[in-house]
Amino acid sequence: MHTVINPMTDLAKPVHFMRGRGLNNGFMLAPMTNQQSNRDGALSGDEYHWLTKRAEGSFGLTMTCATQVQPVGKTWPGQLGVFGDQHLEGLHK
Repeated sequence: MHTVINPMTDLAKPVHFMRGRGLNNGFMLAPMTNQQSNRDGALSGDEYHWLTKRAEGSFGLTMTCATQVQPVGKTWPGQLGVFGDQHLEGLHK
């Protein structure tokens, strides 16, 4: 059974979906660009720490920042990458 959230009164209640995992609550942290990834796009320790601290808080969902899907697709320094094997270890975390 899926739940429809009334955003004015029910944000603190768990959110259930028809498929997949649910959320502890309806609070969601939007993706933010904080330019903390390594030069090659690999997840840095600072970026990992920042994301995990947000996930340990009160958010039902924490999303990562915008990513580059090709080496030539970098928009700014410190942008997270998802285009090569060098990114796999960080992305698995």
